[in-house]
Amino acid sequence: MSITISMAPLHGVTNRVFRNAFVRHFRGFDYAMAPFILSIPAPRSRNAHFKDLFPEYNTRLPLVPQILSNDAVAFAQTASALAELGYAEVNWNLGCPYPMVTGKRRGSGLLPYPESIERFLAEACALSPLPVSIKLRLGLVDAREIMAIMPVLEAFPLKRIIIHPRIASQLYDGSIDLDAFAGAASLSGREVGYNGDIRDVSTWRSLAARFPKVNEWMIGRGAISDPFLPGRIKGASLPDDPKVALEAFHEDLYFGYRETLAGQKHALDKMKEIWSYLGSSFSSDGYGQKEIRKAFSFEAYEKAVRAVFSEERWVAGTNVETTAG
Repeated sequence: MSITISMAPLHGVTNRVFRNAFVRHFRGFDYAMAPFILSIPAPRSRNAHFKDLFPEYNTRLPLVPQILSNDAVAFAQTASALAELGYAEVNWNLGCPYPMVTGKRRGSGLLPYPESIERFLAEACALSPLPVSIKLRLGLVDAREIMAIMPVLEAFPLKRIIIHPRIASQLYDGSIDLDAFAGAASLSGREVGYNGDIRDVSTWRSLAARFPKVNEWMIGRGAISDPFLPGRIKGASLPDDPKVALEAFHEDLYFGYRETLAGQKHALDKMKEIWSYLGSSFSSDGYGQKEIRKAFSFEAYEKAVRAVFSEERWVAGTNVETTAG
């Protein structure tokens, strides 16, 4: 069975600069899901609200926009603007776990209310010019919440359903609940995609063996930590010297942020966030990585990065057999 591997939407991380730099240097992703935008009433398609989604900035990797909303009419109007930009699908975010979102009954905050989800979808699917897909969690505070939601979703012509097997109150901590994922997936008559804690090929292989009917695997933090991971899942080999590709990717990303972000601090903060993931795939959290975290100038940052690439080894995936089978 052929598989689809998609880039997960990490707010503030997997923006157009990251997506474009990634696909220039690494393989494996079939499409990316963009970090969410809020629904807004009657927007114009060239509104700055959509800047990260402008087609001219997203030519290298197919992209699915994602909307965070609890207003079906505004959702559909936002989807109409996205249709004018040439998009063919829109995703409804039912997965964002952060309290400032859930407290407004957005994202995972809607999961305890299947009747509200049903009303929203009835109106949104009727009004949206684009097919609607959904990314959701197991629940807000209880993994059993999804069991009341899945039958509701069956009534609508959804493009895809992707489940992250945590509840919102976990954020990204604690264990994933694979039994709850299996139970939810069993209630769907369509294929269900999986997202969550795919950090290496062996983990993916174990999940694929347990869930043989899943053919879409969404990867976020695992691919930022190890950009070779999506390609290796599909059978690509790790290069003899992974750091050559990583240095080229880093330079592309770094200067991309320097060109698009205002101010030294903003660009450095973005790169430090990337290193909070990427650094875990090097042999040690040594001098270079500590200096990256302390850097407040481009000069200090660049010196610290040189130390990482010259002194530390790339260890992610170095002892893993790679094949999708």
